Order: sequence, then C-alpha cells, then structure tokens
Amino acid sequence: KKILISACELSADKYAASLAIELKKQQPDLTIIGIGSDASKAAGIDVKFDMTTLSTVGIIEPLRYLPKILLNMYRVKKILKEEKPDVFIPIDNQGFHMMCCKYAKKLTIPTYYFIAPQHWHWGTKKQGQAVCRVVDKILAIFPQEAQFYQRCGGNVTFVGHPSTDRVRPLRDQQHKEPILALFPGSRKQEIERLLPLFLTSVSKFCAKHQLRCVVSSASSQYTKLIKSIIDQFESKINIELYTDDALTLMAKAKLSLVTSGTVSLENALMKVPHVIAYKFNPITYWLATTFFKKTLAKIPFMGMPNIMLNSEVFPELLQHNATPVAIEKALDLVLTKRYQSIVTKCDNLWETLNKGKVSQQCAKAVLKD
Repeated sequence: KKILISACELSADKYAASLAIELKKQQPDLTIIGIGSDASKAAGIDVKFDMTTLSTVGIIEPLRYLPKILLNMYRVKKILKEEKPDVFIPIDNQGFHMMCCKYAKKLTIPTYYFIAPQHWHWGTKKQGQAVCRVVDKILAIFPQEAQFYQRCGGNVTFVGHPSTDRVRPLRDQQHKEPILALFPGSRKQEIERLLPLFLTSVSKFCAKHQLRCVVSSASSQYTKLIKSIIDQFESKINIELYTDDALTLMAKAKLSLVTSGTVSLENALMKVPHVIAYKFNPITYWLATTFFKKTLAKIPFMGMPNIMLNSEVFPELLQHNATPVAIEKALDLVLTKRYQSIVTKCDNLWETLNKGKVSQQCAKAVLKD
C-alpha cells in the first residue's frame, strides 16, 4: 500500500511525521511519500519537495508566491497521477489542498483530510458540503468540526487534536523558570512584522518582573533572520535565542507572548498563560474588514484556545490594538491577576481535546479501509 501525505506548513510537517511513524508501526510494509520538510524526512517519509517556506496567512500575502504555488500544485497533481497512491492525506492548508482533493477525486484516489477546512468555525453548510463531496473521510481534530461535517453528510472520525500527542510526554514534567517565552511565528513575514514589536513590548516588563526573555525559532531556516532582529535590541534587553523544540521551552516558561495559530494552542495545552498578538498586512486587513464583514462577524476570537473555551481567556491584541503599551499591560494582567484561573481553564481545554494518541487513531482510520 502506498500513501501520499501532504504537509505545506511547519506545524503540519510535525503532524505528518507522527502519523507516518504510526502508520509504519501498524503496517511496516507501507510506502509513504510526501510533500513536507525536516520532520517528515526524519520520520522516513520519501519527501518529494518542501513547500513550508511558501506558507502565508492573509489575502494578498500569497500573491508573491503565486508562481511557485501554482508550480507546486502541478507537481502534486503529477505525483498523484504517476505514483497512483492508494490513499492521499492532505493536512490543513485548505486553499491549496482542496484543489488537490478535487484532482484526486477525478483519479478515484481516496482522500482522508486531516485538519479539514475550518468551515465549522467561519464558513457555511454549503461550503462544508462542497468539502464532503471530494473528501472520502474527514479526520476531525475538534468536536465542533466533527459535528459540523457530520451534519453536512460527511464521513467523519473525531481523532482529537494532534498537538496533544506532542504535548503529552512533557505536560506533567514541567519545571517552571522565570522565563517569558516569545513565539514570533513560523513564517518569514510574521517574524519580520512581529518580532520587533514583541521585543519592544517586553523590555520593561522583563526588567520589572525579573524574567528572562527567550525567543523561540520555529525552524532552522529562520534562525539567521531571528538572530539579526535580536541583535538590533540587545542594547535594550538581554535576549536568549532558543533553537530546540518549542515544547521544551514551554515546559520551562512561566509566561508566553505568541502569534495566533498552533503555538497558542500548544501553550494552552502545556498550561502556559499567554498573550496573543498579531498584525496582518495593512492591505489584507483593510480588504478583510471591508469585504468580509459577515465572515468576520462569525469569528469572535482569533486564538483557537479562546474559540474552544468560548471566552477571551488569553488576551488577544490584533492589528491597531497590538501596541507595545497594550501588550505590556496584557502580560502584566495575566501574570499578576489571572494566572491561576487561566491554568485551570487550560486543564479544561486538555480534557476536551485529549482523546488518546491521535496519530494512532488516524492510522487506524486510514488502514482499516
């Protein structure tokens, strides 16, 4: 049996690696090929090419990568046609992967979508039904997602969130130190836009609360960029660069400042109180607030932990509200007044999303068919 796994972002690459390892455990003679990066390669996937450097968030941000994205779309279709995998497993990245799913459907290749389009969160039933028409099975990571796609007529298995697999070994072995951890993103444009803001925001805060400032590099490909930005601030604040796995930093961190995304959920599952701050490209933000008001109205929160808890447990500072003064105030509020209540709610979130070993359940769902 041959399986193609497609992971276009760094977080998806980690999930692909865990899934591949589990698939091989359950069926050692599998051939697994993929689109991925370092984690996928380390897990033994035969990686055909890497798309993680093209990962973006926004409306206009992908435009500069459009020729490369279209080329990679052609390459995935070519792999589907020539390799004829028995199963295609796209992970997240709905804009790119839905096109791949439609092509796989034409080739009658079964598709198991892991981390499917988030129409359950901001879309419509009609959009959900469109996903179900081209996807054979949805491996849902949120209970709300599973319920939504079941209502849309989809074949759905709720497997739990894959971050719980990564977090589980470290969650109860934490040794907190006086560290404020900064997670400036896993995309080049995020780091360039947000890391200077983060460092400006925390210089006084770290001195006031006697915290060490530690910046996490999401990938070795961004370490040089992060180091160049840190060098500009070293006269104002003592900054440490952390290049090991982000979860081991979370296990030590007392508090975090993060971009929105998987890293916010990982911090929450690791019981680390944090503040979410994010800035979009100004044109993207204007287009979104001007032409997509109805969609935005369905999204009360940006951070997934807040969405799951249906409350702004972790302060969110977006666009014009993400100023150094506001970020410092939010960090102070979390550290001095809300700390223990947030930790309690982190435990509640863990209970909701921890459904056993996710990669194991995904592999069973794929192989049993």
